[in-house]
Amino acid sequence: MTHPALSDVTRQLTDYDPAALSVAQAQQIISEFVQPVQALERVDLHAALGRVLAQDIISPISVPAHDNSAMDGYAFAGSDLRTDGPTNLQIVGVAMAGKAFVGNLAAGECVRIMTGAVMPEGCDTVIPQELTKSVTDDNVGIAPGTVRTGDNRRLMGEDLMQGQAALLAGRILRAADLGLLASLGIATVAVRRRVRVAFFSTGDELRSLGDPLD
Repeated sequence: MTHPALSDVTRQLTDYDPAALSVAQAQQIISEFVQPVQALERVDLHAALGRVLAQDIISPISVPAHDNSAMDGYAFAGSDLRTDGPTNLQIVGVAMAGKAFVGNLAAGECVRIMTGAVMPEGCDTVIPQELTKSVTDDNVGIAPGTVRTGDNRRLMGEDLMQGQAALLAGRILRAADLGLLASLGIATVAVRRRVRVAFFSTGDELRSLGDPLD
């Protein structure tokens, strides 16, 4: 690309005075001679803080990756809730955050569930443990009006769907962005090459570092 001549640029400025440039005029002149950095490089995630993202990040997974519980409590089908009195459910298993409950629930059954655990098949509601009316080793009681169908369930892809742009090119990567990328299983990212900066000083009063001072 051929840069314009300085005279061509300044000729377009109103009230141009080379001895008294305004900040806006100086910026306009400089912008005509500066080209954006186009070179890319791929860096590890831990080295990407503060770098400019060069390409859109497309999420390889949905977040959450499955319907899961937002609370520690008991998962069950909302259709089991009664409005004319307490709902009593039989506890038939446990769902941990790292180990899903396997099996199907019959009407009137529930599963003890932890935050982040996959919602068991047929369950769409969670009663937080602190809101239960009564709990034994085998049964849990729920007072009328305590929860509604669908409460405390996080839906698959509620935060981010697979194939959706998680971060857009041009973004300056911050700590929260790196956390997001790590949660998506992304270890490296394409970023713009950093601007190369040089500085120099002149003057017969200057000394190099370490030189004796007069």
